[in-house]
Amino acid sequence: MTDYLGLLAQCEALYMGVCSEPGAWPDSTLADWINGIAESGETDRETARELRRVLRSSQKLRRFWGAPPDNLPPDHGDFRTKVDIAVGAAAWRPLLALARHGLADSPDPQLFDEVKERFRVVSGERWMEGVTFDEWLEGR
Repeated sequence: MTDYLGLLAQCEALYMGVCSEPGAWPDSTLADWINGIAESGETDRETARELRRVLRSSQKLRRFWGAPPDNLPPDHGDFRTKVDIAVGAAAWRPLLALARHGLADSPDPQLFDEVKERFRVVSGERWMEGVTFDEWLEGR
């Protein structure tokens, strides 16, 4: 069974690393990152597709934050803000898709909360506002 929460954490850690130290993430290191996940055997076709999207977003983040300092906006500190500045909601869409896929594959209260939060970040709208995991599961 795929650990979707773990995958989401790995994707966020990748974004954080690329935003904070873009030079430490050459193509070979990014390839190692995705190959390490693939070798775990936990990825189905849909998960692999979203992870490739995360990798492409990481490359965009690396190019943006690896630019000469004179060309960069002020450092806002938080990697999430840096992702939003450089790529925007498009970088968060594959993480939402992973959370949704995980919720469909193996319903879990934590994944339900992840989908709720990530949906708001990507679309600017609320999803299942006021609905608990148990209520959602019952109506599924």
